[in-house]
Amino acid sequence: MRQLLNILIFLLLLPIISYSQQSVRIENDTIFQTEFSFFMFFDTNKDQADSIPDWQFNRLRNALRVFPEGLVQLEARTDSRGSIEYNMNLAARRLEFAKGLLLEHGIPENRLLDFVFGETNPIADNESEEGRQRNRSVLVSFKLIKPLVPLEGRIVCMESGEGLEGMVYVGAGKYQDSIQTNNLGEFNIPIPAIGEFSFEFHSSDHIKGRRNYELQAIDELLQRLDLEPLREGMFFNFDDILFLGGTPIVLDEYRHNLPRLFQMLNAADSYRFEIQGHVHCPGRPQHTGPQCYGLSERRAIKIYTYLVERGIEEDRLEWKAYSNLRMRFPNAVTAEQAQMNRRVTVKVLGRVE
Repeated sequence: MRQLLNILIFLLLLPIISYSQQSVRIENDTIFQTEFSFFMFFDTNKDQADSIPDWQFNRLRNALRVFPEGLVQLEARTDSRGSIEYNMNLAARRLEFAKGLLLEHGIPENRLLDFVFGETNPIADNESEEGRQRNRSVLVSFKLIKPLVPLEGRIVCMESGEGLEGMVYVGAGKYQDSIQTNNLGEFNIPIPAIGEFSFEFHSSDHIKGRRNYELQAIDELLQRLDLEPLREGMFFNFDDILFLGGTPIVLDEYRHNLPRLFQMLNAADSYRFEIQGHVHCPGRPQHTGPQCYGLSERRAIKIYTYLVERGIEEDRLEWKAYSNLRMRFPNAVTAEQAQMNRRVTVKVLGRVE
């Protein structure tokens, strides 16, 4: 009965919210945003999972204690094999298993919000075994409702001092919003009042690469942002488009950033760009083998192909493999630092002749 009530509430909210894997924006003044999450994975046709580390439950309990308004959301899924009815029932059993574990570890039932998706609303494609495994899961997320506040500013050309017309993009997790500046370069866009947010700007001949800010610590930089026109040799890091280790596959949780790269290059349609692929290969010399150079080549080609298939002219793009020559963290000591090496960058090659 409670599950049906949650679904009804979710459906009633659909006209006023937009849903993503990490956040739901509610009207214009709040977002329902994930602070952290983890998966419980299941074998094919199974409704019980291997043991989950106790520290995950400890983290949930601590978060619920610190944030009385916080909720734990459960999303139960299956892969696409089998009938829709069978998969809904299987996902429901997986949800009950996950709820049982949470209750055993002291998570109050009145702080749980649960959804059964079955094979609908997958979080990964079902074409590969890796994708099917990610869908055979219950996603456990700790969520907070956060207020949105307006961010106002002006973007101008460093050389002329004139306002720039273009698109401002902000984000926090997978919450993203965008707005076009007016003819004076002015913008007003909502951002989370708590925590970190990203900011970037794209126009026909000025680009501000993505950078993270804290609202409480922000200075006057975004109130008047002076940008240098695009010139040959400029670099832009897309370290939020990261790859699965040893493959040219963009990780599921970063695929939503690919359209931003397309929008950036599509706006600057008078320029040519180089798509650069990078890898995490510490301690190895740069070579033409598959481990380093070959893998960075496949990653660059993957993004190049994505952009061309969506309409960027081929004569405006080149791709190049950089192997392990430009790792962000050449002496990475954590998995997170290693992951940041598996990325793409973009270089301005100059104007279209």
